[in-house]
Amino acid sequence: MAKILTDKEMGQIVFDATHRNDVIECADAYLHFLEDLGELIAAHFGGVRGGIGLPDGDGLGWTCGFHINECVPSDGGVFRDYDPDVIWKDGVENQD
Repeated sequence: MAKILTDKEMGQIVFDATHRNDVIECADAYLHFLEDLGELIAAHFGGVRGGIGLPDGDGLGWTCGFHINECVPSDGGVFRDYDPDVIWKDGVENQD
């Protein structure tokens, strides 16, 4: 019999995977999880997933790069409030 999860419960699983160290314990598995998560975000909100950055002591932790494409809304969409050094506006990527 299938387990039925609500949208909130699925969101909680993703939250737990990105906020707790005991959900995905292997770094390689976590890297692949972030690749898949980045692809999901790009598929639904525009952009092209770039590379995954491993924690390197700069305080950012794990990161995922995204590049603008024609599917990103002119105001930067869901990306507009993140990484304020890079501005996406009207289909153009500018560095501040």
